[in-house]
Amino acid sequence: MDIREYLESKRRIVDDALKKYFINRNLFFEVMHYSLERGKRIRPILAIASYEANGGKDIKEILPIACGLELIHTYSLIHDDLPAMDNDDYRRGRESAHKKFGEAIAILSGDGLFAYAFELLTEGDNLIEEKYRVVREVAKTVGPNGIVYGQFLDIQEYSRPNPKILRQIHYNKTAQFIALSIKVGAIIARADEKIIDTLTRAGIYLGILFQYTDDILDIVGKKEELGKTPQKDLKNKKITAPLVYGMDSARFRAQRYAQLARGIFTQLGARFEVFNQLTDFILNRTY
Repeated sequence: MDIREYLESKRRIVDDALKKYFINRNLFFEVMHYSLERGKRIRPILAIASYEANGGKDIKEILPIACGLELIHTYSLIHDDLPAMDNDDYRRGRESAHKKFGEAIAILSGDGLFAYAFELLTEGDNLIEEKYRVVREVAKTVGPNGIVYGQFLDIQEYSRPNPKILRQIHYNKTAQFIALSIKVGAIIARADEKIIDTLTRAGIYLGILFQYTDDILDIVGKKEELGKTPQKDLKNKKITAPLVYGMDSARFRAQRYAQLARGIFTQLGARFEVFNQLTDFILNRTY
């Protein structure tokens, strides 16, 4: 399997589903959809991959939930870009929401995406118990015990680079949500609890790897490739892996987290091989 072809095929499926939820509604839905466009869809793809690897047969079961994850991710990007946060004018290859529409509408579009996500997470009358569990898991991960706390830590001012703080930022802001994306796919596929727990553990390593590569690309990447303003050009500087450990050590640590993730995915068997390929893609990505 060519992992880039796999990612592109799943991305198109997610994009088509998102259009169904946003096109031909009202003007505000168009505003929200602006920020959704051009995304890589890593989190919904991880959910779909997990669902299918765990024996899920009907992609329509997981697709609304996968889209809901993308809505939450995009809401977090909109708020992350605001002048009060990272003050970033550029996202996904074009103007960020607050530059395009103004701060007030950008804030509202983020709020709208976050609320609408839970409507998608609970769409349909089937799998009620599984969806209740998904909603609970999502709420725990994206709130004050997860993404929001990670963002809180990320905007603090620190007197010196701090490995402990960096780990907390990576774990809360990114790793938990990556792991969650894999976990919800397994939940909807009605996977065994031991497999769900194992996938979640591997997902944490994969999520930390993702943030390491993001931190590295924020230093060495170009704006045109990243689709956002590199860290070196941001108005507000943040604590990153290269800042704490140096570039060579950050790259070594990224490779180590990739090895840890691959080790667990390999133990789960051949049907989870897609996650090893996704791990390699994330480790070696250039955008």
